[in-house]
Amino acid sequence: MEKGGKTPAAAVTAYARFEDRIRALRFGYQMHIAKPVEPAELIAVIASLAGRHDSHF
Repeated sequence: MEKGGKTPAAAVTAYARFEDRIRALRFGYQMHIAKPVEPAELIAVIASLAGRHDSHF
């Protein structure tokens, strides 16, 4: 298994084109987030990657 294994990850990047999103997902990221990102959105993404469905901490 490659380094990182099954570690969930989100690409947080200024590259926001559709092609950039597809590229990030093809490289193994589970999600692609374009900057600037709202804090609530980032919390929701992290919760989703961690397997939680609520974003209220």
